[in-house]
This record gives sequence, structure tokens and C-alpha cells, in this order.
Amino acid sequence: MPFKRREFLAAMFPVATQLTGCGSLQLIAESPSTVQIHPPLLASESDWSSLPDRCKADPDLDRFNAALLARARTDIALPPLEHKLENGRLLGVSREFIRRSLQWAFAYRVTRERVFLDRARQEMLAVAAFSEWPEHYLELAETITGMAISYGWLFNDLSADDRAALRAAIVGKGIAQARYGHRAFRSTNNWSQVCIGGMVLGALAVEEDEPALAADLLAAARQGVFIGLNAYRPDGAYPEGPNYWSYGTSFTVLLAAALRGRKGGDWGLLDAPGFRRSAEFYTHSIGPSGKHFDFADSVEGQELPCAIVYLARELDQPALLTAKREMIRKQQGLSERFAPLSVLWWPTKTGGNPLPASFSAQGAQPLAIWRSSWSDPNAWWFAIKAGGAAHSHAHMDAGSFVLELDGLRWAKDLGMQDYGSLESRGIDLWNMKADSTRWQVFRLSAQAHNTLTLDSQPHSVRGMATLRMLAEREALIDLTPALLPGQATQATRRARFLDDAVQLDDELLGARAGSTVRWAMATEAEVRVEGTTAFLTQQGKRLAVQFEGSAIQLGVLDISAPRQDFDHPNPNVRQLVVSGKPAADGSWKLSARFSRG
Repeated sequence: MPFKRREFLAAMFPVATQLTGCGSLQLIAESPSTVQIHPPLLASESDWSSLPDRCKADPDLDRFNAALLARARTDIALPPLEHKLENGRLLGVSREFIRRSLQWAFAYRVTRERVFLDRARQEMLAVAAFSEWPEHYLELAETITGMAISYGWLFNDLSADDRAALRAAIVGKGIAQARYGHRAFRSTNNWSQVCIGGMVLGALAVEEDEPALAADLLAAARQGVFIGLNAYRPDGAYPEGPNYWSYGTSFTVLLAAALRGRKGGDWGLLDAPGFRRSAEFYTHSIGPSGKHFDFADSVEGQELPCAIVYLARELDQPALLTAKREMIRKQQGLSERFAPLSVLWWPTKTGGNPLPASFSAQGAQPLAIWRSSWSDPNAWWFAIKAGGAAHSHAHMDAGSFVLELDGLRWAKDLGMQDYGSLESRGIDLWNMKADSTRWQVFRLSAQAHNTLTLDSQPHSVRGMATLRMLAEREALIDLTPALLPGQATQATRRARFLDDAVQLDDELLGARAGSTVRWAMATEAEVRVEGTTAFLTQQGKRLAVQFEGSAIQLGVLDISAPRQDFDHPNPNVRQLVVSGKPAADGSWKLSARFSRG
């Protein structure tokens, strides 16, 4: 049943806050005439009222909050957003709308300064007045998300006419078309999470005025929502990579938090298999350098997603935020579009139990990640994956790995290339078939990844490598399915995480006579080859990679320049390459040992 306003009037009066010169917060009690009577959306009255005390107790949260309010004040001078497409899409406008509207709504709620209300109102009405909202359903869901949250937070301070205009846009241009669901609700990738989350937020924002519409939409959403959550099965490794974990998981968390604010509960979303453990996957994916294991369409740089903040609080595991605290101290990631929610959801508890030093999981893209310490910035950190190209946003990266030591990344993944740069050049980016131009993009190809290839051929677009844990710090990857048919009868890669080294052992059986095996590793380090050892140097630190194998040849290939006109450059990146020929019986072995130089 919809949340009734008369039931809410008995709830706690919200508390406003004011930023002082030193960045701390002072309480300003609101009068009954300004009490928020609209049902709470995403953040409880306790989240709002406790913020001043929580900021006083936690310097990192205080910095975060102060930076957010300062940005909100600076951004007041920005002109209102316009309906301008970029590469045929409005996604940038939709996301910027979320960032602006939430930060100003948040700033008004905690300072009661009219300038923030006026600026949020101006932006919301400008977007509501767009002649059309995005046709692209993902963009539409994001637009509705920003409108719904800001509408809910500012409801009592908007005029009846403003509320009517905003509500008409949410309904007529947005959620009405999803009344009985949408094909995106049945998607198996992040589209399901984003589209269901955004549409339900819109429905909950107007539920009091449109109860029948909201009931129908919520029923359709509940029917489809767990299809998308199958991505977390069985134990939390999100197959689209850590950046898409941030995206999809944030919208599922938004959905759960919004549902918890009404009768009926959160549908058990957080209890979906692997969902809670995925917070560990995300946290382990960040190396001591602060960079991600950027497999699939991910990038090295961190975000500060509201999902990890919410789950750290939900799981009572503040250690999940260790890397995020470091970001806050460096003033990084504080302009995320959902940053106000991260501030409101920031857990009160610090410390807690340390996370384990290793993580492994199955699923569509199985992986293993190890580190020698969570507290030592010079720790060893190694991550490796199986899987491969046969999944949404996937690359030909079966067997690929990344390595850090002494706070530096030595073996790197090139990550994704901007979609617009490829689509504008005619690349059929979302065609996953073997003959698709997608696989001509260097960063997506097997040649670009830290894995094995034979005769310069791509990996299979259908076969997915498997991973089996032999011990806590030892994994065996069966690369055979990822190779093209007939290249080898068996291909394995064994990774061992040792106390002072990492060992990687590759073996082929039944390889085609006369074929050439290529082992590659991308790096930003300078590379010097001496016999069968490569010495890597960067920022005064050294790493040695010692190889053992018969008839192997070491070399260094510059891959910084684009290979084709649609490829992006890879500044200061080269590949350490080892080439070899299988024996007459088709067997081939190579061992690589990484140690401090």
C-alpha cells in the first residue's frame, strides 16, 4: 500500500544543517511549517538528522560532505541543461542532470539556503520541459531517476504548480510506457538493473497520485528483476567488470533502498545469490595503487559508487570503504552523480574485521585475486581471469592477468575504448559474432591482452575458459575452450601466488605443427631483455620476469600508437612478448616467475 502522509506526520522532524567556515556542520531545527511530509525516498529521516553528528565523528565524511556542498555552490553559475545529443545520445545530459539535481536538493536539505532550492527547481523544470525525453531506454531511466529523487527530496518546498509539472513529466514522458513492463526488464545485463531501478523510483515518487499506475509497474518490475540479478551467481564476480558493477549494483541498491521506505520490503533483492559477496569482488578488484582490475569494458580509475557505501553499511563491514577513504583524502571521486546518497548512507562504524587476502569466484567470468597485505602500500597484488568473449561487454581476455608491486602496476590491461569513438566510425560494437568489426578493435582483441595466442589468431567468440582453485593461492585455468578449434587439444595456465613472487606456468598439448605461440604482457615500464629474463623499471622501482622454456625468444613491442584509424592510442604502453614453437609432438611449456628486480 502507498505510504500515507498522515502516517508520516508523526515521524521525526527533519533537521537542517549549515556549513561553517571550517567545513563542519551546525544543527538548525526546522519549524513545523517546513517539515517534509512526502514519503521519504532512499534516505530516512535518521540519515538526514544524524548527518551533523556523523560528520563531527568522521573526518573523512566531513571532508566528503564539505566538498559536495562547495561543488553545489560553485555549480550554481552553470547554465541549465539543454536537449543536446552527443553521438546520437542524451546519456551525458541525463547523468549530468542526476548530478546537478541531487547535489542541489541535498544542499538545500542540509543548509536551507533558498539559492539551492531555486537552482534545483530551475534545472528540474528545464529538463521536464524538454520536447521529448530520451528514446534510448537506458537514458530515459537515468533521467527519471534524477527527477524522482529530487522531486521526493524537495516535494514540500515546491509549489503545487511545480509539482504538477514535474509529476506530469515523470508520468507522461517516462513511466507510463513501462506500466506493464518493458523488454529491458528481462535483460540479463546491467540494462535490467538500471531500467527497473529508474522506472520504479519514478513510480514511487508519484505513487500517492498515481496508485494504479505505480502498482502495475511495480508488479512488472518485481516479475523481471531477478533475471538481471543472475549476473551475480554463484558467488559475486560481476561478469561485466568492476565499473559496470558500480553501475548496475548502484541501481539495484537504489531500488532496494527505495522499496525499504514503504510497506512490502525490498523483495529480497540483497539476498539474490552472490549479490552481497559482490561487494568483496569489487573491493578486491582494486589494487594497492588504487587502480582496478579493468577487465571487460572497465577502466583502471576508481569511482566512488553509492553501492559500495550502502553495502558497507548493510554488511557492517567498513573495511569495504578503505580505498574510498583514501580517495576522499585525495579529493577524488567526490563529484559522482550519486555522491549525496553516499554521504547520507555513510556508515557510522569504522575499523571492523579485515577482509581476507584472497578472493576467487566462478560465474561467467571466473577469476582469482590475491594480495600480500591490505595495509602495506608496497604489497604484491595479482589478479587473473578465465571466461572470455561470450558475454555482454566482454573482451577476448581469457587467461589475462594484472600485477602490482611497490604501489605500481607492472602488468596492465588496456581497458575499454569509448563507445562513441567506435560507433561514430561504423564499428558494429554490439555484434558479438566472429566476423563482427567489434573484434577488430585492438583493445578488445586477444592480441592486446596478457594471454596466449597462436599464429596471431583471435580467441573464440563462443568458448569460455574455466578456472579451478587448486589451493587457496593457486588457480588452474583451462584455456582450451577459448582457443579456435584445431589450435591445440589442451591449453592450461596455472597461477601461483607465493610469499615473494608470482609464478605463471603455461602448457599446450596437441598444438598444430609449425604454429607459433605468443605470450604477451602489456606494461608502462621500461623493459630491458637479457637472455631469458626481462628487467622492468618504472619510477625507480624494478621487477624481474624470468622465463623458462625451450626455444623461446623475448622481445618488446611498442603498442602506444593506434593500429587502425578507429583505435585509440595507448600512451607509453609496450608489450613484453615471448614467442616459441611447439615440439614435434605438439607440446609447449613456458614458466614465468615475477620477482623484485
